[in-house]
This record gives sequence, C-alpha cells and structure tokens, in this order.
Amino acid sequence: MRTQIIDAIRKRLQDRGLDAYVAYTPSNVFYVTGFQSYFLMEWWRMLGTVVAVVPADPAQPPALVISDFEADQARQVSGFEDVRPFRVWVELRDAADLTGASAPTVQHARPAQYDTAEQDEVLRSVLADRSLLNGTIGTDLRYVLHDTISRVAAFAPELTWTDMTDDLYELRSVKFDFEIDRLRRATELSEAGMTHAVTDLRPGLTALDLRHRYQQGVLTAAMAAPRYAGYSDQWILPAVGSSTKIGVDSETDSGLADGDLIKFDCGVTVDGYRGDGGRTYAYRTIRPAARRLYDVLLEAHEKARAAIRPGTPVREVFRAAEQHIRAGGYPAFTRGHYGHSVGIDTFHEEPPYISAAENRLLRPGMVLAVETPAYSSDTGAIMIEDLVLVTADGHEVLHRLPHELTVVN
Repeated sequence: MRTQIIDAIRKRLQDRGLDAYVAYTPSNVFYVTGFQSYFLMEWWRMLGTVVAVVPADPAQPPALVISDFEADQARQVSGFEDVRPFRVWVELRDAADLTGASAPTVQHARPAQYDTAEQDEVLRSVLADRSLLNGTIGTDLRYVLHDTISRVAAFAPELTWTDMTDDLYELRSVKFDFEIDRLRRATELSEAGMTHAVTDLRPGLTALDLRHRYQQGVLTAAMAAPRYAGYSDQWILPAVGSSTKIGVDSETDSGLADGDLIKFDCGVTVDGYRGDGGRTYAYRTIRPAARRLYDVLLEAHEKARAAIRPGTPVREVFRAAEQHIRAGGYPAFTRGHYGHSVGIDTFHEEPPYISAAENRLLRPGMVLAVETPAYSSDTGAIMIEDLVLVTADGHEVLHRLPHELTVVN
C-alpha cells in the first residue's frame, strides 16, 4: 500500500526537479510510512522529532527518524528497512539485563526527554548517506518549526528547503482503494453512532447527552465486528434546540423539547482515516420554519451531489448548492464552502474545498464531504452531509442514512 504512495511522491519530486521530500507533519509522516507515531500525533511538543525522508531517486530507499521507544514497531508497520532511532527518556532494556554481575555498565544516562544534538546527528546521517546535504528538498514548510529550520541549517548549510504543503494535499485528495475502504468503514461506524443516539429519547436530554450516546453507539458497533478492528476514536459536534455553538462547554443546554432539532456533525477514525458526515432529526414534531429551511437545504444538497462527476470544476458543485438556496427563498444566505476533502488530518477538513474559487477538476478517487448546513437560533442547527466518492462515471454516496428530516421520539 505504501509503495503506491511513495511512488506518487517520487513522481511529483521528479516533476518539480527536487531531490527529496521530508514528511514533517503528523499526517504526512503517517501518509508516507503507515505508522501512527503516538508521540508525534498526540503531543504537539514532539513536532519535528519524527520525520520520514523520501528521495526522488528510486534507487535510494526511504528512511524514518524516530525515537527508540517506537522504532521497532515503526519498522514493522512501515516496512522501511532504514529506521534510525534516537534515545528518549524511557528505559527499554529487559529486567534481566538490569540486574546481576553481567549487567552492562551505564555509559550514558538517558536524556530528560530527548537530546536535540542526537536527533540532528541521526537526521544528518540519513541525508548524508543519500547525498542530500546540499540538495533541494521539499517538505511541509508551511508547518515546519523555526527551530527545525535553524538546526538543519547548522549541520547542512548548503541544503535548500522548498514548500510541498499543497503538493501533498493534492496527492492525498485522490485516494487509493485501501484508503477508500477505511473511509467506508468509518462512515458505517458513524452512522451506527447517530442511529443509537436518537433511539428512545426523552425530554430534557442535552447535547452533551447526545454526544455520549453517539460515542456509545460507535463503540458498541466497533466491538461487535472484526471489520472495525482499526477503530481508534471519534469526534462529534452535536446541537439540540436553538443552540448553534460548538464545543463541550456549550452542550449543557436547557434540554430537549417538542419541535427541537437534533443536529449531528460527526466522524469516526478507522486505521488512521477520519470520516465526516451529519444528519438532522426533529423531536416529536417539526416546526414550519425549520421544515421550510430544511427542505431547501436538502434540495441544494441533492443538486450539489448531482454535479459530482469526473471533469467537473469543483466550483460548479458550490454554485449548484448556493444558487438553489438563494433562489429557494434565502437570497441573503452565504457560506464559504459546501464541503471539502477528508483523510488523515486531525482536523477532518482537508483541501480542496467546495468553494466558489476552486478551479480544480474532480477526479476519480476523490472523496468529498458534501454539506449544506445552517446554524440558525430561530430554527435550530441543521446539518446534511455525506461522504461522496468520485467514480469513473459519476459518484457514490458512502453514507446510507435517509436524508429527509426524520421525526424521532
């Protein structure tokens, strides 16, 4: 699986005349290696401590610089032969090696966390072995720490950096089959969570209660089938009633009452791939203003989906949604985008965005979150959102739950 990704990166490097790519962000290190470094992905202060190097020359193998705590697992998952570790604070030797007369003498104490000089020497050795110390190297420069640039300049003053942030997002926007499968399974779990959350409701339930119900539904479904063994986490932005705020601090509202809308904007991560989607329900009855707005948004969503096929400029999907909403009785409605790509960023929205200025053409293998939401305090929040796969002759909607505004009790 990683061979396809590395080959695509190498082709981009060759097209741009670059010598190598250094994956730096947590997402791109995972994209290149398939290994989800806990230290890098969970602790922001570890940014820059794990990097993957992909030379443009196919004769030169890729390499990974990573802590000795994660090195063995990274080598196994990535399949990389060249995994070079640096020491962190954790003692890793077997207990038997730490006792008795045969125990080796401690030569160097471990660092309090990690030693930047040791890290720099490991990265320098990787670059030197590939004759890259004076090369032109692409990286995720938009997100690289100043500290990293300064340290590399000290041991490789002839090295030139160039930004490949947009290149990697463009490559990542077209999914391989294994990536689509992961997003498909993530979508199934998310729908199980929404379905569970609106079962056997009662007055007074808060958005926080709906959050917990969603999480419970996802977890129950994930534990029930080996198909979901790669499940790791989920995210949700729920709303009840007139609430349009985002975040746990806003979710202890007055509680569910007749006619309230229940909005889900949510996703699940499976094998590192993070889905996105949403549905809206009405509790017991539907208020006329909510019905009118919802129906227009649903029709706009249908028109946006219908526009998705290979060769269509992304902006045409935006135009299909916005024109219908404005013509449908809401001429002042405005929104920056009606969807986006998804994949492996911890924030699920990735480029390209379904916006008025996006001129890129839709390509088979793209997976877009298509959404027509509204956040209105006089009707309640509305979300209609699907993951849509661009196929060779049209599109496939990965979500399966009905789009209509469903009354739940």
